[in-house]
Amino acid sequence: MQPQPIEYTQPVQYTQPGQSPTPDQYAQPAIQYTQPQQTQQPVQFAQPVQPMMQAGQPQIVYVTQEKAPNKALPWIGVGLILVSLFLPYISVMGFGVSGFEMIGLVGELMDGVDGGSLDDSDGGDSGDAFMTIGVIMFMLSPLFFIFSAIVSALALLMKKSPRIMGVIHLSYGVILIILGMLMPSESGISVFDFIGIGFYMGAFSSGFLLAK
Repeated sequence: MQPQPIEYTQPVQYTQPGQSPTPDQYAQPAIQYTQPQQTQQPVQFAQPVQPMMQAGQPQIVYVTQEKAPNKALPWIGVGLILVSLFLPYISVMGFGVSGFEMIGLVGELMDGVDGGSLDDSDGGDSGDAFMTIGVIMFMLSPLFFIFSAIVSALALLMKKSPRIMGVIHLSYGVILIILGMLMPSESGISVFDFIGIGFYMGAFSSGFLLAK
């Protein structure tokens, strides 16, 4: 915006008649220029923005991916337990008794045994006690293995882990092996000579149930 001149007029002195005015009486009025007032606007300083990451420095990003549990191995364990029931649990000189046949024998024994027939012994030694417990657990092993396979299959169908059932199943088989080692043997014949492949497969297939 250009400054506007401000004129200041002064009165011209009149001379007497017959006198001419002097040059200073016709002097032009002085022109004074006023400087425009400059309005000072506040200066705004922008705050520097902190960069997310400094240029030239690589940023390491760790991505963790949760590994999905493998459901194939537990199903293999369930399948092997069921297959073992068709294999011999007892094998004597080429004659075998499968797991399903043992279940039938247990049913017949339960029907033929009365309440007092199990109390005929007068105590006996520890070897006989281990043998009695071991024989009972071995005869019930096919039923326990079927129960374990059913519970594990239901857990897998419900998207659950069968590891707890696998630990119980494996413990059952290990206890039977320990009791067999504590049973007395005569003439170098061990109880393991009469145990078939079906029992070992059914007992230790529980290792697949422990897989993550």
